[in-house]
Amino acid sequence: MKTAYAYWNNRIAPVFDSAHQIYVVDTENGEIISEQQYSLPDTAPFQKAAHLADLGIKTLVCGAISRPLHEWLVTRGVNVIAFVAGDLREVMQAYQEGNLASSAFAMPGCGRRMRGMGAGMGRGLGTGTGRGMGAGMGRGLGRGMWPGGGAGNGMGRGIGRGMGRGRNNQS
Repeated sequence: MKTAYAYWNNRIAPVFDSAHQIYVVDTENGEIISEQQYSLPDTAPFQKAAHLADLGIKTLVCGAISRPLHEWLVTRGVNVIAFVAGDLREVMQAYQEGNLASSAFAMPGCGRRMRGMGAGMGRGLGTGTGRGMGAGMGRGLGRGMWPGGGAGNGMGRGIGRGMGRGRNNQS
């Protein structure tokens, strides 16, 4: 399984959308089989995300990430672990050991707010009732942003007409 870490100056990059490098670790049965550095294209954030999908990345560990980019990655099967901060090697080791949820790796100001609550930025399926891409309140069906997080109550986006329950904030 390939895990990508967005990094800058040997630390987790503060914002994935503007990151220029990823460190990819490929594991099999819990053992590291390869490690490689990649430069991300200096283009639009969605092209960077498409590059991750092309590399076969299954998990992205990063700092902050925009909601649209997060949702785009999740719909393409990439598990996003966001709002992580710290030394690249320490974060990689904590992820391998299953200890990444420790507050020691939370971005400043994100300590307990996002961790272990099950209220992630989900795919947003089944929320919103208006036309187009109206934002709605309701149950999110996303994976959440942390291992173990998942289908919790949260914000989602409605897609199309009448695809779910919830209140549309558009007029």
